Amino acid sequence: MQDKDIKKLKRVLDYKGRQDLSALLSNSISYLDESSTFGSRWYSRLSTFEIKSHPKIQAEIDKLSPADKQEIFNAVLQIYPLKDNEPEITQVTYFPDFEIETTDLVETKELDRISFEYIHEQIKKCNSKIAEKDYDGSITNARTLIESICLFIVETKTQEKYEYDGNLIKLYKVVSAILKISPGDSENEYLKQILSGIFSIINGVSGLRNSYSDSHGNGPLKSEYKIEERHAILSVNLAKTISEYLFLSFEKSQ
Repeated sequence: MQDKDIKKLKRVLDYKGRQDLSALLSNSISYLDESSTFGSRWYSRLSTFEIKSHPKIQAEIDKLSPADKQEIFNAVLQIYPLKDNEPEITQVTYFPDFEIETTDLVETKELDRISFEYIHEQIKKCNSKIAEKDYDGSITNARTLIESICLFIVETKTQEKYEYDGNLIKLYKVVSAILKISPGDSENEYLKQILSGIFSIINGVSGLRNSYSDSHGNGPLKSEYKIEERHAILSVNLAKTISEYLFLSFEKSQ
């Protein structure tokens, strides 16, 4: 469970349009280390804002540019503005903590190698939304992840902009034809079933997002069904697995 300062920090970063940094801190915890030394204001105390994260997340934080870390520091100052008789933040420090759990539901080792940053943003958002119990939002980002990898493949292979009309199944059919991964391209009966299942999964994730996620407004006749955590985790897992498979198939075809 996030502490109050991390929640506030994430809200500030989201407001500033830095959802990538906000998602990175989804599972982090914070500690305010106040010294006994007075600062520049009346009885203000020079303090350090410590952020502890899982070692895997810490490795990503270590890669942040000075500008990104300055963005986080500025956000912390929004939480602890300079006032009399209050903590005066002079620095933000980062530490790994092995006891912190992460919500990386599926390892995305293959997708980590892709250079298209938008795909990495969707992966982080999927995990962040589930951590914050925003299951509707996680479904939206799960679909967007599949859309992103499909568009990446189509436009990279054809070197032309694809006019996407929102029909994900139609887009996936184009991708499967380009990569020759349609059910009809396999001679193995069991593999045919698996490849057919991908169509069903994509159609399911797409339909769940259109019908129940936060992508549309709610009218008085909207279904009472609320997406549950287990269904959100299942959908995000499947979206990541399919995206990994598509990327590996794309690499093999190059």
